[in-house]
Amino acid sequence: MTTPAVQMDWTKLEQVEIQIASWCNRSCHFCPSGTFPTPKEGMTLEMVERIMVQLESVSFAGTIGLHLMCEPLMHKKILEIVQQFRTRLPRAFIRMESNGDALKNIERLGWLFDHGLNEILINCYDSPEQFQRLNRGVLGLRPASGPIWYWNLWRHNPTLPKPQWRVVRVRAFFGTGFSLKNWAGHVEHQRPDPVALPLKLGCDRPFARMHINYLGQVLLCNMDWKYEVVVGDLRIQTMAEVWNAPLLQEYRSHLLVKDREMALCRLCDSGAPAPVQPGYPPADPWVFWRSRWLTWTRWLQRMLGRPAR
Repeated sequence: MTTPAVQMDWTKLEQVEIQIASWCNRSCHFCPSGTFPTPKEGMTLEMVERIMVQLESVSFAGTIGLHLMCEPLMHKKILEIVQQFRTRLPRAFIRMESNGDALKNIERLGWLFDHGLNEILINCYDSPEQFQRLNRGVLGLRPASGPIWYWNLWRHNPTLPKPQWRVVRVRAFFGTGFSLKNWAGHVEHQRPDPVALPLKLGCDRPFARMHINYLGQVLLCNMDWKYEVVVGDLRIQTMAEVWNAPLLQEYRSHLLVKDREMALCRLCDSGAPAPVQPGYPPADPWVFWRSRWLTWTRWLQRMLGRPAR
């Protein structure tokens, strides 16, 4: 039985994930990073420009993720790249995820927001002491372009439009017992109860996101650490051409009927219940009362017809 091709309008793309650097400086047991040999290279500015021009042509207003399978702060030109995305894609939401190791000079975090970053998620892998040290650094930050909003302090969504966010999230990833995904079979199963693979589930990644490695190749998804399912190449194709590549359409057709019996997908446990996840502990003991005060203040401002701050 053949499955119908699934055509998609690439201008409706919701998220572009970019492997801005080819490597991470850590090799954690729960992550494929460091498992496979890879050169230590940053995406070229020429490739960044090629991506940017095409997104600019459609006034892209989705999410730009600069952390695909890498530590984004390893790229020597990361500030320049963030600034270019912000200047040329003013409606986009620019975010990254990091292990924070490159933020020993915490002022560098402020510089990222000064250059146009909207959000950073920092994973603390080592200890509560590392977490508290980072908390103190973030709370003391005073970027030149204005204050940041700290998830662990207020625990409320900013009222500003997302392209104006300046958000820091610090996640407590130290300890054990988390139920983490197996990265499409690239690491051992990490769930308390094993799941039968392939899962009888669909997946929204090939319908909503484009995943671009540091070379400019477009991958099926962010689980593809070995570049096993390359659906296109932006060095010789446009994003519009790749978004409806035959291989990508084939995967979409199968996923629409919850069929994961395909390369990469058949070993992937993403989508199965994961009961225990890393959390976002508060930065200070007053977070409960601060959040209540903020909620009350915003309610009062709405009642009085004033814009919330």
